[in-house]
Amino acid sequence: MNKTFLYLLAMLVLGLTSCEEVIDYELDTAETKLVVEGLITDQPGPYQVRLSNTKGYLDEGRTPGVNGALVIVSDNKGTVDTLEQISEGVYQTTKLQGQAGNTYFLRAVVSGKEYTAQSFMPAVTPIDSLTFVYKHSADEDDDGYHPYIHFRDPAGRGNYYRWNVFINGVLAPDELVVLNDDLYDGNYGHADMGFALKKGDKLKAELYAVDKPAYEFWTALVNQQNSSGGPFESTPANAPTNISNGAIGYFGASAVSAMEAEVKE
Repeated sequence: MNKTFLYLLAMLVLGLTSCEEVIDYELDTAETKLVVEGLITDQPGPYQVRLSNTKGYLDEGRTPGVNGALVIVSDNKGTVDTLEQISEGVYQTTKLQGQAGNTYFLRAVVSGKEYTAQSFMPAVTPIDSLTFVYKHSADEDDDGYHPYIHFRDPAGRGNYYRWNVFINGVLAPDELVVLNDDLYDGNYGHADMGFALKKGDKLKAELYAVDKPAYEFWTALVNQQNSSGGPFESTPANAPTNISNGAIGYFGASAVSAMEAEVKE
């Protein structure tokens, strides 16, 4: 699998066990919509949901958070968790623990209007290893140690993934990668992650298993990245969403596999 393939969508909170990936939705009209960002994982909680409002092109600054909402996350096993607001627009679980194979439901009530969403958490294939291969390139930005990620896709088509990449502890949003298993179903993958590092750099890769609706949402953001240079610069209002009642954004559930490695040669 090469760089071009990796940028096909096969993953905050939104790797959002913290609010590291905040999407500033921008509309070309004065219309205001609710934006929902949330992710439940199989990693230890708590988990967060962020509610905000869209802003227009002439507005500056981060999208304003929505305060005083009722936010509830539940699962198909009977757990119901009323989230606590911990900062502007950010609501946090109090007891929920994500588990692969469960379906998670979001209910948010904002100014008397109710919004709902649901997401299934698929099991994730573990990352086997991270390796580095030095490559010379005509483009100086691609001259260096290219990371390769190795994993085996389970047999049976219909597996979808999203990657988070951290370089020296910093999330690299421009390296957002999503992919499916159409071309390598059931096979062992050796994927060039499509960027270069230097000796001493530390890489952390997080693999998120996502369901098909989440795959379609992240596909739209990667297309945005490829056309404008960044996935979160101007996300279109008509991007796929699983939020009801006219809201945008995404509430998802993902099992996660992570691995770290340092470039030593």
